[in-house]
Amino acid sequence: MGSPFMPDLGWFRYRPAPRYSNAADSELAQLFATGASAEPRYEALVRYFLRGFLAAATPDYERAQYRGMGSSHGYGVAGVEGFARTAPLFAAWIAGGRNPVFSGLPGVGSVDLMDLLASAFTVGSDPQHRGYWGTPSDFSQILVEASDIAIALWLVRDSVWPLLRQSVQSNLLGWLRLAAIADRPTNNWLLFGATAAAVAATLEGRPVPSLPGYERFKPLYLGHGWFSDSATGRVVDYYNVWGITYQLAFLHLIQPDYDRRFLHDAVLASADLTAHLISPLGIPIMGRSVCYRTAAAAPLSVATLLDPDAARLGLARRANDCVWRYFLAHGAVRGGTLTQGYFGDDPRVLDSYSGPGSSHWGLRSVIPLLLHSPGSPYWSAPEKPLPVEVGDYRLDLPELGWVVEGEQSSGDIRIVIPLNRGNSPALERYTWRHRLGELRRRRARRPNNRPAAYDAEAYSALAPTP
Repeated sequence: MGSPFMPDLGWFRYRPAPRYSNAADSELAQLFATGASAEPRYEALVRYFLRGFLAAATPDYERAQYRGMGSSHGYGVAGVEGFARTAPLFAAWIAGGRNPVFSGLPGVGSVDLMDLLASAFTVGSDPQHRGYWGTPSDFSQILVEASDIAIALWLVRDSVWPLLRQSVQSNLLGWLRLAAIADRPTNNWLLFGATAAAVAATLEGRPVPSLPGYERFKPLYLGHGWFSDSATGRVVDYYNVWGITYQLAFLHLIQPDYDRRFLHDAVLASADLTAHLISPLGIPIMGRSVCYRTAAAAPLSVATLLDPDAARLGLARRANDCVWRYFLAHGAVRGGTLTQGYFGDDPRVLDSYSGPGSSHWGLRSVIPLLLHSPGSPYWSAPEKPLPVEVGDYRLDLPELGWVVEGEQSSGDIRIVIPLNRGNSPALERYTWRHRLGELRRRRARRPNNRPAAYDAEAYSALAPTP
C-alpha cells in the first residue's frame, strides 16, 4: 500500500527482465547476420515482437506489461506504453497490404492483427472498462503514448477503423481530442498533441486550419532538419531522429497540405544528416533515451515515403540493415522485447522516465518500411553504401554545436562538440544506494548521467559507452 506522501504506483509489480538470450533471440540475430533478403528478415522481426507482445499483453491487448526496470510513471502507465509503442508496428504491417493473420505462433496458434487492434482500441478508450488507458491530463505521460495510438489508428483507418462500433469511434475521438488540448512542456511533446489533433481531424473528415502545438514547436528549429529539444537551451541529441523527425514525417503524411514545404524539406534534411551518423560498427550515441538506439535510421526510413528515389531507398535499406544487424549481434533483444540500454539492460544509461516498454520506440525505424508493400521497389532496390563506407568526411555544423567526422578505414564516426573541449566525464555507476532508494521511494532512481550524455568533447561509434 502507498501513503499520502508516497503513493503506490505498483513498483513491486514489475518482473525482472530475462538475464539470458533464448533461441528466438539468437535466431533473429542470426537471420540478420546472414545474407537473407530484406523482406523475410523484417517479417521475422515483426513475428518476434508479436510473440513478445502476446506474452506480455492483457487479455484484451490494450496493455503490454513487459518485464524489466520500472519507470517513474508507474506500472499502469508502463502497460499503456507497452501497447502504444508496439501497436504501430502491427498497424503498419496491415497498412502495407500484408496478411494480418499470423499462424504457427508457439502456444498461441493464430492471431489476427486486425482483431487484436480492434479489441485494444475498444477497451482502452472506454472509461467504464477496467482496461481504460486513462484520461489524458496536463503533463501526463499518457500524452506521449496518445501520439503513437493516434498513428496506429491512422494507419488502419481503412481497415480496422470501419469495423469499430460508432460508440467506440466516439470514445477514441474524444480521447484524442483531450490528448490534443492538454497542456505540456515546450519541447517535442508539443508534436504529440499536434499528431493527436491531426489524426482526430482526419478520422472525422474535417480540415485542420491550425495545429497550435506544431506552431509552438517550429521556432526551435536549428537547421539540417534538427531542432533544439528544449526552449531553455540548445540541447541537441539523437532524440531528433526518433522523437522529432519521425513525428514531423507522420504529421506530413497525415495532413499533406499543412506547412508542406517546410515539413518535407526538414525530414529530408534530417535524413541526409543522419546518414552521416550511422556506421556498420555502430553509432556515436549521446544524449538521453539511449534505449531507443535501434531507431537511429528512422529519418532515412520516413524519407523513403516522402521521396521514393531509388538511391534514397537503397541508402535507407543499408542504414537499417546495419543498425539492426549491429544491435542484434550485441544482445539488444531479449525475451521478445528490446533491452533497456545500449546493448543489454543498463541502468546507467536508462532514464528514470523509461519503463519496460519504452524501448519500443526503437521500432520507429521499421514501422515506415512496412508501409512499402511486398515486392515494391524498396525491398528490391540495391543497397547504397553509407557515407562512412564511401570516404572520409568532416561536417561543420555550428547550428547544432557539432563537428561530425567519419573515417572510412576504421568505420568510426565521431561527434565532436568544440564547446566541451577537454571534457571526458565518465558514466556514474548504478550502486546499492540507487537500488535502496528505489525500494524506499517505489520510484526509479538511476544515476544522474547528464554530464556523460552531453558534456564530453567527443562521442565515438567505436566506443559508445564506458
